[in-house]
Amino acid sequence: MVYQISTRPWLYELAQSGLPANCTNNRGTNYVCLRDVPDSEWQKIKDDHADMVWLMGMWELGQESLGEAMALFDDMKQWYGVPDLVPEDVIGSPYAPVDYRVIPEIGNDDDLAVVRAKLHSLDMGLMVDFVPNHFARDSKLFLEHPEAFVPRPNGDSSPDNWWYSKNGHTVAFGRGPYDGPWTDTLQINYWNPRAVELVSDLILSVARRADAIRLDMAHLVLNEVFQNSWADQMSRGGFSRPGTEFWADCIARAKRETDVIFVSEAYDYYMTSPPEQELLTNLGVDYSYNKIVLDKIEHFDVGKMREYFFAQPQWRLNRMCHFVENHDEPRAALALGGSAQSFAGSVAALTLPGMRLTYFGQYDGLRNRLGVHLRRGMPEARDAALHAKYTKLMEALDHPVFHQGTWTMISIPQSGSGWRLTAWRWEHNGEKRLVVFNWSDQQGWGGVQAADAYSRDGSDNIQLTDLLTGETFDRSASEMRGSGLFVGLAPWQAHIFTY
Repeated sequence: MVYQISTRPWLYELAQSGLPANCTNNRGTNYVCLRDVPDSEWQKIKDDHADMVWLMGMWELGQESLGEAMALFDDMKQWYGVPDLVPEDVIGSPYAPVDYRVIPEIGNDDDLAVVRAKLHSLDMGLMVDFVPNHFARDSKLFLEHPEAFVPRPNGDSSPDNWWYSKNGHTVAFGRGPYDGPWTDTLQINYWNPRAVELVSDLILSVARRADAIRLDMAHLVLNEVFQNSWADQMSRGGFSRPGTEFWADCIARAKRETDVIFVSEAYDYYMTSPPEQELLTNLGVDYSYNKIVLDKIEHFDVGKMREYFFAQPQWRLNRMCHFVENHDEPRAALALGGSAQSFAGSVAALTLPGMRLTYFGQYDGLRNRLGVHLRRGMPEARDAALHAKYTKLMEALDHPVFHQGTWTMISIPQSGSGWRLTAWRWEHNGEKRLVVFNWSDQQGWGGVQAADAYSRDGSDNIQLTDLLTGETFDRSASEMRGSGLFVGLAPWQAHIFTY
């Protein structure tokens, strides 16, 4: 269970709530930094059963990225629905790093070590970002090693807006085959052995300071994807495609020296075989994003969603990271149509095998999107009742059955309104869970067969407890194995039964 925090907005929110500020910036202004966060705030996260805290936006940023963000100041008011935005609210993109040192606006590397130790004391780990595809235009790496970036070769006919000139060098902005150019960043040349060495060293340095690394747009570095982005420039520049994949070599090196977990943000372009998400896990990534699950949930087509789930073997889902919300996506309470839908969608996504990712504000039903360039979004009320439901869900998911167990899809008869229900079960060392949810706007009834339902005392009586509500039910074990547990669910409702 990973709990993601946009670090600077979180610290700003704590400051606005009255937390004393004990750090001073170079302008002599006091601000709340990492070392100011009280133990009680970390304990709140632990109480919601997180295993890992992802502190997004930890690394040093530069003035050029900030300048690019400020040029979009008026647009951001509209994009993110913050009409009272002021220039101080714009902090720059956390995905245009200057260097992999803690950004001075929130502390230093010693503070990061203290936070990591604090999380360890609460039996939680620390996850941070690494952005392999590109660095900021004013990055330390570009100033010291411009040869690590994609140069514009003689005779190049690509669009001029792909390129940036500085210090006598013309190099590419960061981009992918379908994305960019991201004009606050510069593109690493992964067909240059020197660049590979430099980036691998930086990843290792981050791995030594964290328990997990989230790799931004990791698929762009794969040889086939990189070739689709830069083949002409590589050929004209005299660079040859590497014989091995960067991630295979880099991850193997990091795991020889640390216990770091790698999580890849990745999307399937179907340029590789197997597709990019699965290929990354074959190369050593521990978990890869699986946005397809969110896409299926957002499309509200129960049949296609269930069809996708039935087609997935557990071994594949085990390698994936599932979510309904993060910093790149609209808030689930808005995108899915309300708090009930966001919670039911969370039950669906987070009871699948694999890594489970949630985003700060998700448990409270926040709807206003927080732009990555901003230190705040529009304030809104928090839903304490919804948070209590999420706490119950996270408590249920904390059990080993959801981490080490066997996951099995259940076929529900489609007659009547049974087609509106989706179900699966988990089993580990005799512990059993049955997940049923209604992903529709009408009531659904159906028989949910639990083929492993047996009473502990040998009788036909079996007791079920809904872990989301605490309600208990006595039922017939033989009926559960046969015609099934007859379940009726209102729109956007879910059960997680233990039996």
